[in-house]
Amino acid sequence: MNKLMKSGFVKIIECFNITGMGLLTELKHNENGISPNTELTDVSTNETWVVKKRVYHGILILDKSEKYFECETKSMHVDAVFKTQSERKIAVDKELDKRKNGIYLYLIKPEKKKQKLKPEIGTELKIKITTQQDA
Repeated sequence: MNKLMKSGFVKIIECFNITGMGLLTELKHNENGISPNTELTDVSTNETWVVKKRVYHGILILDKSEKYFECETKSMHVDAVFKTQSERKIAVDKELDKRKNGIYLYLIKPEKKKQKLKPEIGTELKIKITTQQDA
């Protein structure tokens, strides 16, 4: 069973700097999705990253097994190429296992240009919830 994350937090599982795109980041959470422009803050350093969009995995879209959240209104997808059907099946199973554990891909960007680019793997970031009252 999924080890539950604290509500209102995400955990950095993996983070890659993709030139021309931004930070492709695996986030673990138990939220009902993370909306674009949501701020994620490291409470120990006060550094903040902003969610640009959700990134869906092409193999799960084709498999009709990707998980979608209504609040995630901006998205893109990544594709992978496999030499054999068995390689593809292993990749699908691996991605499905990630979804069961609350792990999803997002593009994020640093809020300030002078802060470090990538959040540390394993760091828990606080989700800044923006409500209608804040607007």
